[in-house]
Amino acid sequence: MIDIFYNKHYVAAKEAFDTTRKSKDIAEKIGLNNLKDPKHAVNLAIHGIHEAHSPEYVESLITGEPDWLAGSNAFDWDEGIWEMAVNSTAGILAACETVISAMSKLPRPEWYPHIIAGSLSSGLHHARRDEGSGYCTVNGLAVAANLLQDQKITILDFDAHCGGGTVSMLRDLKIDDRVHQYDISTNMFDSYEADDTHHITIATTDEEYLTDVETTLAYFVDWDNTDLILYNAGVDPYPEISHDTLQKRDEAVFNKTATQGTPCVFVLAGGYTQAQTAESLAESHLNTINAANNAIENYTHF
Repeated sequence: MIDIFYNKHYVAAKEAFDTTRKSKDIAEKIGLNNLKDPKHAVNLAIHGIHEAHSPEYVESLITGEPDWLAGSNAFDWDEGIWEMAVNSTAGILAACETVISAMSKLPRPEWYPHIIAGSLSSGLHHARRDEGSGYCTVNGLAVAANLLQDQKITILDFDAHCGGGTVSMLRDLKIDDRVHQYDISTNMFDSYEADDTHHITIATTDEEYLTDVETTLAYFVDWDNTDLILYNAGVDPYPEISHDTLQKRDEAVFNKTATQGTPCVFVLAGGYTQAQTAESLAESHLNTINAANNAIENYTHF
């Protein structure tokens, strides 16, 4: 089984919303004994958050003041917001550490499963450098990309909404020349001005969606110049896009990264109980994890 990171602090915020609660449901389905605690990466996460986000915004997340800034993610602030953000970010960094370390140890077969790893993190890609937005507090994708200065990174943002917060941060941090992002969304919420390496595609049917996934993986991603894939694996395209199509999307992403031998880190991204039950939501996120495990199992037999 691939390494997946989670601890109880992912749900430390008092705000009861899918972004702040669903990771616990998914963790319990996986089994807590099958998950890894990212506590060793907490100090690095704190450092990375301070490096990527503005001092004023970080201070507001720690203290709750000013309240308009501390609550710019659309949640009422409490001490658990910072604890949640730090540990969720630590999980992403720990997963990155896992896959990058694995690449240095290949081709030893026992390290094959570690070229894909994940964190049960969500609430990332709308957060800006100086504020939260759209139920996103700290942008762990941008934090990781900023810290991994020697890595050429491709972000696959396959959430229902565009990752405008991430692209905004990449540009503010002046790292968008080595961090490319490709969005496949179902609407233009949080869109951005696209260019050759930051691209948005909108799909509203299953057929369009899978075609866009296949095109992005085959033609947009420069696999020869990508050291790491960060995969924002939203399941909120449902119900416009079916669960079956989302599962095929995940299989395509993980099979491609495995066959290319490119390390990949995934996070949960969007998915909400407005569209389905909490049970169904957890199962749809589990489909992503199962696709990752299956890709690794297949990879070992190539």
